[in-house]
Amino acid sequence: MEINRLKTFLSVARNGSFKSAAEKLFLSPRTVSKQMDQIENELDTPLFERKKNSTKLNSAGKQFVITAQDIVNTYNDALTKMQTINEKPTPTLRIGFSSLNQTVILETIIAPFMKKYPDIKLELKEESGIRLIQLLKRNNLDFAVTPYYNLSRESADFKAMEIIKLAEGELMLGVSVNSPLARKDSASLDEIKHMKVLYYSSSESYYLREVFLDKFDGFLAPEQISRVSSLEQRDMLVASNNGVGFYPSPFINKERAQNPMIKFLRITNNVNKYYASAFLYQPNNKNPSLNSLISELKG
Repeated sequence: MEINRLKTFLSVARNGSFKSAAEKLFLSPRTVSKQMDQIENELDTPLFERKKNSTKLNSAGKQFVITAQDIVNTYNDALTKMQTINEKPTPTLRIGFSSLNQTVILETIIAPFMKKYPDIKLELKEESGIRLIQLLKRNNLDFAVTPYYNLSRESADFKAMEIIKLAEGELMLGVSVNSPLARKDSASLDEIKHMKVLYYSSSESYYLREVFLDKFDGFLAPEQISRVSSLEQRDMLVASNNGVGFYPSPFINKERAQNPMIKFLRITNNVNKYYASAFLYQPNNKNPSLNSLISELKG
């Protein structure tokens, strides 16, 4: 299967439409549509639900995202090895993170480390939390920084991983300053039963929806929870009173500065509000650069 078509497919999945993918890749929407037709013909399976004004992945398309990403990653890894086969190895850290928020925490540990070890090359990859764990297990990453919610489901997902908690706190409720709830400093989840709950994921993933349903069991309904494809989109919808969001307390100062039209409230219910930004790695990883960083974090 032609690798550039797969890259285009992944861009469509990541950006949510042919038009957005075309803009990111500097292609015409017609070219993107043609490449997607070619992939579907090759697989003999439709991957999209095509409507008059929108196109989105169907269930087969959502499953194919993982396969396509694996193929592209394998190709990129092989290409990198071929290009550097005769070069002296450069000390490298392959780093994964699940959102731009995680880079706030990541920067606090990487900046002083790179000052001490300036020759280390950084390779960065943004993926969903579950996808990062898969990449760690396959040794395609050295470490990842991603949320940890203190749920039983994470015990299986994080199995065989070492965890260093970089920042701990709790989830808070973000509402528009125009909402009646903004007159208070705290709120019960009963007060948002009629509201849309928005969460950000860079890929077609329902993992965070399941996290919220687990953490706030009995207070939220699945149909109430909606995914958006960017943090900016989530914040705009919350600020305009078109939904609410859950915001981790370690980032609240940053969120207040960036989003003056959002009020952040403590959740009063006796539920699992725990949140941590976690550093995950495989204990058998022998990368000297990783081991140096872990020593710095534990020291």
